[in-house]
Amino acid sequence: MSNGCGCEKGLLKYVKPPYSKMFYVACCMHDDDYDRGGGKAKRKEADRALFGHIVEIAAKKCKNPFKFTWLVLIALLYYASVRIFGRYYFNYC
Repeated sequence: MSNGCGCEKGLLKYVKPPYSKMFYVACCMHDDDYDRGGGKAKRKEADRALFGHIVEIAAKKCKNPFKFTWLVLIALLYYASVRIFGRYYFNYC
């Protein structure tokens, strides 16, 4: 069940990450990967894919190298967040 960027339950549901509208599709794909589930390797693969998709979106939408660098840093923030908090939401099979 995709909800896009951010959490759908707990205290974090009140926090919307930066650029959540721009990265909505990447977040939904990540949510789908989490719903499919698997083991630790699948979760890590899903999180890396999220980072990659966000960087792809940033590269397509942003021609300014400084803004692109900023968006890559935001992608790292997303990646770190799902690595830290994602274990509570991943469907471990």
